[in-house]
Amino acid sequence: MDALLRGQKPSEVIPFSLDAPVLYYPVRHHSPACAWHLERVIARYAPDCILVEGPENANPLIPVLTDPDTKAPVALYYAFRDEKGLLSEEGKGEQGRFRCYYPFLDHSPELVALRAAAARGSYAAFIDLSYGEILLATQAARGLRAVGEKQSYASDRYLSDNQVQRRLCEKAGLRSFEEFWEKYFESAGLFLSDEAFVRQMNAYCLLVRRHTPERALEEDGCLAREAHMAMRIRAAAGQYRRVLVVAGGFHLWGLLHPLPVPAWDEALPEGVQSVYPMRYTLPAADALSGYASGMPSPGYYADLWTALHSMDPAEAWTAVTLDYLVKTGRQLRREGETISAVDERCAFQQARGLAELREKPSPGLYELQDAVLSSFVKGEVTVSGAAPLRVLKALTTGKAVGQLCDGALRPPLVRDFDDQCRAFRLKRETASREKLTLSIFSLPRHRALSRFLHQTVFLDCGFAQRQKGPDLQRRRDRNLIRELWSYRWTIGVEAALVEHAVWGATMAEACGTELRARMSRAERAGVGAGLLVQGFLMGIGDVADEMAGQLEDLLITDGDFASLCEAFAALSTLEEWQGQYGEEGTYDYPALLDRCFGRVVQLLPAMHAVDDRGVSAVQQACMLLYQVTGREAFAHRRSALVDAFARLVGWDPIHPALHGAALGLLYGCDPAWKGEIDGTIRGYLRGTRGMMLRSAAFLQGLFYTARDLLLVDRDFLGQIDALLSELSEADFMDLLPELRLAFSYFVPMETDRIARQAAALHGARGRDLDRAAVDADAYARAEGVDAWAAARLELWEQKGADGTW
Repeated sequence: MDALLRGQKPSEVIPFSLDAPVLYYPVRHHSPACAWHLERVIARYAPDCILVEGPENANPLIPVLTDPDTKAPVALYYAFRDEKGLLSEEGKGEQGRFRCYYPFLDHSPELVALRAAAARGSYAAFIDLSYGEILLATQAARGLRAVGEKQSYASDRYLSDNQVQRRLCEKAGLRSFEEFWEKYFESAGLFLSDEAFVRQMNAYCLLVRRHTPERALEEDGCLAREAHMAMRIRAAAGQYRRVLVVAGGFHLWGLLHPLPVPAWDEALPEGVQSVYPMRYTLPAADALSGYASGMPSPGYYADLWTALHSMDPAEAWTAVTLDYLVKTGRQLRREGETISAVDERCAFQQARGLAELREKPSPGLYELQDAVLSSFVKGEVTVSGAAPLRVLKALTTGKAVGQLCDGALRPPLVRDFDDQCRAFRLKRETASREKLTLSIFSLPRHRALSRFLHQTVFLDCGFAQRQKGPDLQRRRDRNLIRELWSYRWTIGVEAALVEHAVWGATMAEACGTELRARMSRAERAGVGAGLLVQGFLMGIGDVADEMAGQLEDLLITDGDFASLCEAFAALSTLEEWQGQYGEEGTYDYPALLDRCFGRVVQLLPAMHAVDDRGVSAVQQACMLLYQVTGREAFAHRRSALVDAFARLVGWDPIHPALHGAALGLLYGCDPAWKGEIDGTIRGYLRGTRGMMLRSAAFLQGLFYTARDLLLVDRDFLGQIDALLSELSEADFMDLLPELRLAFSYFVPMETDRIARQAAALHGARGRDLDRAAVDADAYARAEGVDAWAAARLELWEQKGADGTW
């Protein structure tokens, strides 16, 4: 390192003397070497007071972090609500919510310092501005106010992304900052004395700071934070004999030489910021996960930290590297890869050889990665051949989930979530995704679990996803009797629950409060009725009953046909499925559905001019209206519906697909409409070329609502055949794509039957029809492609839900 910095030594000097009343110790978050030297420095310096860089509004939570029953990884979750628009007038409401994490691993120097203070009985405190004050000191879109990022208080952006780092990597022939850091700090740093290690840290951090514009530090809030921390350090120095300051190496010069910054006049209102301890995961702590919170591969460095406490540094690095090579080979063999013990030995030898070539005392993470790439990957690094790298990445990242001590300050909503997870035996100690199959109609416990999972979906905490099952909101797959769910606990789950904690002490209460709030903001009947269905699925139908009166008002004021159709479909679902789900409410939903029916029928004739994009929704609405009037409770509404359909088909112009659908439903009510259908088809096929080209859309609508007409009426099939036979070949080819769509409503057995009947009209027999045969090999290949595509889609959906894609 000294050779790299030759000719670049900074003129500034940060003192480091164990005799000083205030000792400044520089750290990088999640750095085992920083933490290892820090333990030794604390033992030698014996401080009365340890001050740690971190928002000071978390000071009451330090006993939770240092409790023996608290197991890392854990984090502090900070939240700030800009209710008064202190940051910007546009920031009020949802956009005015800010949040960040401060993660701690066993090898995080800050946590090592806090634990050491607790063990020694020394005073310990965070000394940075509170989270809300940091936001006030930071310009928009900078620092912790950056938009669209997963914010971590312990960001290493200044250390890892700068001009100095790039030049040093280029000079040392290293591929990245992380490889540079491991070589000169994590690996070589463990063989230095405490004083030499700190001097090296300060040299690098001062060089970086010297090449960072002061304006950037001001915009990111660094100068204000450093001035505040310097004030806290001065106050502690006047109260304690020996004070140890543990802060990011980048900030140490600013703590010793704080610049005056203007203070803001307005104090933060009460209750706008909060902080809670929460469990964390190793995947979230990975610097590559998007939180920019320390070093990559935290599982690897966690094992190194453990090894450093039982063997010397050289042995620790070697043992951990060898262990990961063996674990990678074992996992690959479980997956069917051909990795032998010889491959593992060769990989280990290569890792050691690379370390010697790169002048490192022992092989580390990057030698491990290169050895796996060289010895385990057979051939080119392709999607199929990258399994060893994928397995190694997963292993070095780790899957551990932290644990908080009993009595830790946690919102009642989070406790209720945990209680229900325990009651339903849902796993919360693993970062892997689990699956559930629920028989919601036969097992009360499964129905109760389904309600709970729907509540987590409603609160948008990212815990569960429904993969299959009856979808009452979209009115799909209602013939299914089981639900298939997947779930996984992540840090985002607890963070979302913390944000929702103000809505209630239990999951049901929080969902009910939010449900009422959304209903009060709803301006469309479709949205309001959809909320009632969500309450129904969550098992809080009593809340939905309270909101039904508000929906009645929306039905009166809403003049949007699509919205009213959505409301009608949702209310129809509620009326139809309450008994099956065991969620009978006290409100008269049939009466509400009847009122909605009247509004939809009133507007239906005006839909004659619907365009191609909206015709499908109107067709579905017509079909649903017809089906509802087939129920005994609504049979008295059939005549009004028939009248509305009759007025609809009387319009000219009318969209042909809607024309066919309405005539098909009228035929279902009264077969006398068959004559009207025959005449209309002749008009489309024998009219102008424009009319002829619209005939396929008419047949599509007709077959959507009355496909039995073609199956049971042989004369009707003959009429269509005769009309199509009169078309020229060019016209028929133009019409063919839409004709295919029209006949898509028939199942294969029905299309075979229609084909045989049509062939008979031309003197041919069904067995004379050509059939495209598929051989077994082609079928197997198609199945393989389908399985591959399904697996890729599932992976894409999972990664998208986790926020890692």
